[in-house]
Amino acid sequence: MIKYISLIFISLVIISCQDTIPEFNKEEAFTFLEEQCNLGPRYPGSDEIVLCRNYIISALNQYGASVEEQYFSVIINDTEFEGVNIIAKFYPRMSRRILLGAHYDTRPWADKEEDISLHDTPIIGANDAASGVAVLLELASIISKKQPEQFGIDLVFFDLEDMGTYQKNETWCLGSEHFAKNYTGEKPEKAIIVDMIGDKDLEINMEYSSYHNSPALVNEIWETGKNLGFSEFKQRIGNKIYDDHYPLIKIGINAIDIIDFDYPYWHTLADTPDKCSSQSLYIVGQTLLKIIYSD
Repeated sequence: MIKYISLIFISLVIISCQDTIPEFNKEEAFTFLEEQCNLGPRYPGSDEIVLCRNYIISALNQYGASVEEQYFSVIINDTEFEGVNIIAKFYPRMSRRILLGAHYDTRPWADKEEDISLHDTPIIGANDAASGVAVLLELASIISKKQPEQFGIDLVFFDLEDMGTYQKNETWCLGSEHFAKNYTGEKPEKAIIVDMIGDKDLEINMEYSSYHNSPALVNEIWETGKNLGFSEFKQRIGNKIYDDHYPLIKIGINAIDIIDFDYPYWHTLADTPDKCSSQSLYIVGQTLLKIIYSD
């Protein structure tokens, strides 16, 4: 009888824990994606990136986050660009932290178009920029309403990620490079970058550098996704991708990248909202919520 009661108690505890995980609203997240795209191409130096920056900050202020704008400047092809990283903190008094990041700038050139005459045309960047930001903003909405028991949450929206030259890693991820070089204070226990996760045909491999730097965190996230029934998290190591997690890895942070780099519309004019799926945003967002709210 005692054993039977114990089994009932354990079952109730498991159910109770499951009930503490909020539900990610995929429709709201997709609205965040569309509204960014409606602003137009959001490349550094454009009026549209200023509008996007204000859009993000306005949402974060609405959710009660402590928001900081981190200004910096870089020289690209003999031209100076001003960049602004947006740093939002939820429950800053909590010592244990999870950092979630995404870049919000889009590529100024559609240089993967077959038609060379289109290479100087800026892209909308629905998947490559807007999808990661959309997931983070929906997470911000949820976190503002329900405090995680274990972690305070830091959201970082990186600027100047996507103006690099192919095969020259040092020309990419300039916002996260500046953030990492100027990072002070306690390092987060977990740092998770999301990028290009809106693809309708979502398949997320274990990014090479992420796995070799933080295998335990990669396994935790991929196993969580699997347990939630998301077969889109593939149990295989993929390519090495230089993304916003890499500057964090260089300063000793436990950082990984969630990215589906197999996207046929990458850096083309066809990277538009119709190529994205609210379900893909849900898969990544709900997995992250499980990480944030689980004991």
